[in-house]
Amino acid sequence: MKKLAGVLFVCIVIIFSCTRKAAPTIPNRPVEPVAGNKADTADFNSSNPLVAGKAIYEIKCTKCHKAKNLSDWTPDEWKPILNSMVKKAKLNDLQISQVTQYVNAHAKK
Repeated sequence: MKKLAGVLFVCIVIIFSCTRKAAPTIPNRPVEPVAGNKADTADFNSSNPLVAGKAIYEIKCTKCHKAKNLSDWTPDEWKPILNSMVKKAKLNDLQISQVTQYVNAHAKK
């Protein structure tokens, strides 16, 4: 009898552990803008390429690492860095041009 109860208990445990579980839900929360001077994604569409470039740099380029000090490198030193990073950031041609203009404008002279 004890053996049968043990087998029955194991079967029940297996059945309950194999059932689908509902994923926890996150309640809807209002999205608040981040305080501070970080660029907004709306700046991506700015007609000023330096404003758009700054927004792209501050948002896209800091997803994986901290922002680099732009004046630490010359435009020629930035070129291979940007060439490898724009692929990872999945920038389009316009965004590449804008972020390049921004970086070159603030690069070491």
